[in-house]
Amino acid sequence: MLQTNSIHRKRRKRTRQSILALSSLEIAAVFVVLLWAGTSAGSSGPGFGLKIGGQTIDRPFEDGKTTRARFEVELASPLFGDDHFDVAFTFGGSSLDSYSSDYVDYDGVTLIEQYINEDFSLFDVGLAARLYPFGDNEQVRPYIGAGIGYFWFLDSWDEDYFETTEDPFIPGLFYTYATSDEGTDNLARGFFPFVTAGVTVPVSSNLELLFELQYHLSKEDSGYDFSGPAYMFGARLRF
Repeated sequence: MLQTNSIHRKRRKRTRQSILALSSLEIAAVFVVLLWAGTSAGSSGPGFGLKIGGQTIDRPFEDGKTTRARFEVELASPLFGDDHFDVAFTFGGSSLDSYSSDYVDYDGVTLIEQYINEDFSLFDVGLAARLYPFGDNEQVRPYIGAGIGYFWFLDSWDEDYFETTEDPFIPGLFYTYATSDEGTDNLARGFFPFVTAGVTVPVSSNLELLFELQYHLSKEDSGYDFSGPAYMFGARLRF
């Protein structure tokens, strides 16, 4: 690679529509399906839940905190212990910042251009045990729980690179070498504990609305810290 002096170097934040963001129409459709399914006979069996909300974390590349939209899908065990306990497996995440970086260098012979787009996302899985102190007999059912999770902080990037030189024998004739590449880098990962609390409100024999608060502890690695609260609402269907 030629050693050159930079004549243009720019990094800018991009705005994009998150692939994790659900439109209001999609959310309404999911809840209509759950409500329709919930009118059938059911029990305190295994459950499927969908939650949306937000989580507040430290900005990965800037000072201060940010609150980002979060989704979470849940698979719950049947209630057991006289309907006082269950176990839940979850998968969730958020889209974080997006950046574009432009580099242009010229050494008097070769013009070098490099364009990089980066999209950052945070995903996690979790396994939690939950306690329903009043069982399954109340109209509003509070619960508390704790669990262990594993997270990934991902950088999905694409790069375009160009080198342009003038033909030494034919002035005014230029040749450009172009290449492109893309990939996903895992910038941080690791286990973290979390606690959770919430309430469920039954709306039929096997459908319940839920409101939940989680707090992720020691969710950090490689200098990044994603510890903090997540607050969500959604619905759970018990089969």
